[in-house]
Amino acid sequence: MTTLVVDDVSEARRFFEDGLGWQVNAAPSPEVVFFQVLGGVFALYGRQALEQEIGRDVTGDRTGAVTLAWNTATADEVDTAFQEALAAGAKPVKQPEKAFWGGYSSYVEIPGGHLLEIAHNPFWTLGPDGSVTLPPAQ
Repeated sequence: MTTLVVDDVSEARRFFEDGLGWQVNAAPSPEVVFFQVLGGVFALYGRQALEQEIGRDVTGDRTGAVTLAWNTATADEVDTAFQEALAAGAKPVKQPEKAFWGGYSSYVEIPGGHLLEIAHNPFWTLGPDGSVTLPPAQ
């Protein structure tokens, strides 16, 4: 399970649910939301609620250690998803462009301050269900 700590759960939920079309599977409180994603669970958790639960402060630095990545089947889908993310409230960080590693990539800052890469990697296999298969190790 991957959990993002956000200051405003309802804003982040709206981004993923209404903006990107993800389906909420459970929301046991206004401060916790769960989405079923391929191979696991993605959660949003309110900063104050998590700090209360664990009994300590949670860092406010959202971009220094973790980014999320969403892989698309084509470069054109990166352009479309980038525009959808902006329409849903994300802030542009890096416009879609050819990447040094041979793919096509962009970054947005989603509500809550975390970075989301929207990319197409022509070297990876993307299944019909969105699953990514890496090439064999070399």
